[in-house]
Amino acid sequence: KVDTTLRSEVLFVDVANVGGHDRLITYEQGRLNWFDPDLATERPLVGVASNFKPPRSGEIPHVDITRDVNGDARDDLVVPDSDGFWVFIQMSDGTFAEKVKIGPSTEMARIRGADGYRYDPWSQSRVHEIDYDRDGRTDLAFWNEDHFKVHLQDERGLFTSRTKTFTTDVAFDSDRLSLLAAGDMTGRVLHSLADLNGDGVADLVIFKLSGKNISNKHSSYEVHFGAPAPNGGIVFGQDVNIAFESDERIQLGMDRHDFNNDGKVDLMITTIDLEHLEGGLWKSIKGFMGDDVGLGLEFYQMEESLYPDRPNTTRGIALDGVPSHREPGWVPLDIVLRGGTHESRNAQKRYPRAFNTTLHIGDVTGDGRSDLLLADHPRIMVVFVGVPGPEIFAQQPQRVAIPAPNDEEYTWLVDLNKDGVQDILMHHPFTLRDAHGARRKPPGTEPHRVTVLIAQ
Repeated sequence: KVDTTLRSEVLFVDVANVGGHDRLITYEQGRLNWFDPDLATERPLVGVASNFKPPRSGEIPHVDITRDVNGDARDDLVVPDSDGFWVFIQMSDGTFAEKVKIGPSTEMARIRGADGYRYDPWSQSRVHEIDYDRDGRTDLAFWNEDHFKVHLQDERGLFTSRTKTFTTDVAFDSDRLSLLAAGDMTGRVLHSLADLNGDGVADLVIFKLSGKNISNKHSSYEVHFGAPAPNGGIVFGQDVNIAFESDERIQLGMDRHDFNNDGKVDLMITTIDLEHLEGGLWKSIKGFMGDDVGLGLEFYQMEESLYPDRPNTTRGIALDGVPSHREPGWVPLDIVLRGGTHESRNAQKRYPRAFNTTLHIGDVTGDGRSDLLLADHPRIMVVFVGVPGPEIFAQQPQRVAIPAPNDEEYTWLVDLNKDGVQDILMHHPFTLRDAHGARRKPPGTEPHRVTVLIAQ
């Protein structure tokens, strides 16, 4: 056991596996250090500048700056700065190679509204992991105004500082999803580069939002398949090969998974009904009576390199936890598009938890299939166990009577006992709750608790 106080110069922390050992990483202006528990002191790790500033004074937040970006199963460092990410590749001896600046600046506003202490700049990095030259190694690509830039990975696992460029005839307005939350909230935005059809070549995914009024808004994810270019790169077809659409609903996100562990890309698309995007007296009355706003979850499982025309299965989750008389009854579209950790959400008193309800997908049963965990009730977690076949999940969930944290970022799926099965770890920053699941006492006045559920 080590009991120590971090220096006032420390701005944020993370945990990384360095040289085979889990290390507490600390950042102060201009450098990263690692904490030596034997000597109870910090040792220099790398020199680097970051533009991340703790959003609340007096706190040392957890900022996720570790990720295996080159696929060698070692933690690398991805440190956000004002004009991109400083990427440090960890070598086999636990040292880090010379840093390389990659990508544009991250959309920090989309993560600074996190309710606790966990921030993930790379999740909004706009850097895409693809195999551009089809050599079996992951390369890093990003959009630069009117063309793509690619940092190739070499045989040592390092990324080149010089980039290759390529263009596309597929038209879109920007690679910033946040731009859709302003103005008339229409446009075409680059969503991702990813190999969806399993042919080894990255595909281009565009998120399209159209319609002048809420009642006639329409969204879709349009996939343009990639093909090998004559020069060894990638070319995207102008025609839309796949379009994912949701009737009478706006799509909020498309996440990639592998539900049945067959190595193919499966999808979860999150949606919200159009009727929940417009207010009015009747909506307010229904909200006062406990009518909650729900999100839709659509699951697509790939079979023989094809996705079905309709979702294999669907589920629903309450936007803001258990129904109560404090429900707003609706939510504005701009808040929907900004997401659950946008920096202004805590100032939006009617929607403080919007789109941050606990939802996790992982194998907690040990059968190799993904399970769906939902906790939109403060005292119950439901588990839809993964099943073989196109249904993906069991129709009836298992209910676990346990208080769940009020925010998704306080729950982890992690293999704690190293048995190959994911366990559930919960951090409870408060205990006393109102009927809505929110804290009753001011922050910091109650002891924190940790709950661990070990998969059997």
